[in-house]
Amino acid sequence: MSMRKPTTAARVVIACVAIVVSGLHAPTAQAAWPDDNCFGGSNDMSTWKRSQAYTYAQPAVNEGYELGGGCYKLNNRDDTPLLPADGGGEGADCSGFVFKVWGLKLDGSGGYRYWDHEKEVHGPYSTWQYVEPDSSDPFKTISKSYSSTQYMDAFVWRWPDLGHIAMIQAEGSGGFDYVIHARNNDVGTVIDWIDYRQASYTKGLMRKAWTPECYPKCPGSGTRATL
Repeated sequence: MSMRKPTTAARVVIACVAIVVSGLHAPTAQAAWPDDNCFGGSNDMSTWKRSQAYTYAQPAVNEGYELGGGCYKLNNRDDTPLLPADGGGEGADCSGFVFKVWGLKLDGSGGYRYWDHEKEVHGPYSTWQYVEPDSSDPFKTISKSYSSTQYMDAFVWRWPDLGHIAMIQAEGSGGFDYVIHARNNDVGTVIDWIDYRQASYTKGLMRKAWTPECYPKCPGSGTRATL
């Protein structure tokens, strides 16, 4: 597992400001990178467990970052390091990464959809939707207490011009956790030890209807429950 040194939510806010500024001037030389590299597909699934989401998320670590993007080459590096955040390069942004890891659908309906890492798809949700979900959305806000969250839940925040969402890789202590997120164009998709849990401006968020880890051998009636 590749992990970065401890950091704080305040430092990530500064990095997010840099994304907005650096994304104003996008060269066109490599703008066709997704067209030349992203040939993945997708398919509906009957189950999607937290453990499956966790496994799906790991190969994206050390890959690139792209505002509105969603395609990873999975070669343990950023294929387009010289492009600005909105320059048509490799990787997802924070909200697009969550969309794929949580196995969400483009039409917002329930159920599960698997997206190949090399599929260029972002999904319909920005941090605006994640931070203030409707009752019909396939995710909901939850308490940030350690007793209320599990791995693959998320922390999200949104200010007028900035926002971010990061999933819990492993729960920690003292308000800190390991999170996995598409952080910014400087570092790409990474795992950080960070204090989002104790930050006053963040919210807890979970995907609805995870398939239980015990399925298909859960005790009880034999029907598949969801979390």
